[in-house]
Amino acid sequence: MNASSIRDTDVLIVGAGPTGLVLALWLTRLGVRVKIIDKTSEPGTTSRALAVQARTLEFYGQLGIADLVVERGRKVNAANLWVAGRRAARAVFGDMGVGLSPYPYPLIFPQDEHERLLLERLSAVGVEVERRTELRGFENADGHVLAQIRRPDGNVETCTASYITGCDGARSTVREAIGIGFPGGTYEHVFYVADVEASGQALNGELHAAFDRTDFLVIFPLKGDGRARLVGTVRDEVRQRGEDLSWNDVSHRVIE
Repeated sequence: MNASSIRDTDVLIVGAGPTGLVLALWLTRLGVRVKIIDKTSEPGTTSRALAVQARTLEFYGQLGIADLVVERGRKVNAANLWVAGRRAARAVFGDMGVGLSPYPYPLIFPQDEHERLLLERLSAVGVEVERRTELRGFENADGHVLAQIRRPDGNVETCTASYITGCDGARSTVREAIGIGFPGGTYEHVFYVADVEASGQALNGELHAAFDRTDFLVIFPLKGDGRARLVGTVRDEVRQRGEDLSWNDVSHRVIE
């Protein structure tokens, strides 16, 4: 690997998920030069995170994209609790935040679609994500940052920036380098996630959570009729096999 030319920017953004993309949009809007890199070869293609909070939409209103997000997403009006196959409770969200926010409702907008929208807006202002480009390390030097980044061809360049931002997730290279970590823990249980096309009483555009003695299931409505995200538990006896799991290994009792 050979060191090549120095590229200058005001802010080097490491990570092109929603956080990095929104940061790039804000800074560009303020006239700040940015360089945004990501080690993946393409944007995410799975739904992953779903919920967009009211406060996020308020910020998006200042960027001029809140209405687009709302249009492409799905408002959730109520949540239902099921126990042993019977509906035990229903909470209606309605306009619970009227007077507090212009967006007084929970909104479902899958992360892959979210990222595509942000990339479109960023491209419109002349900023493109540099893909298959990885941060290898960085150091402070006389009031600026010297960052070593590896390009897709394997060559390493030195980038000079006023600031570097770590938007590259829980295992962030930036976080590890400056020792700030990512507080939190992990669950002992294994969960499955499935985006499905289905029918039935629980596919009515509302959120549903179901429990019985051994299983747990949450159903999040997606945009379009009969589309939903299922999140449920994998039984211990299945998990302990240590094999690749498939839909056939999921307990269907609570789903039924």
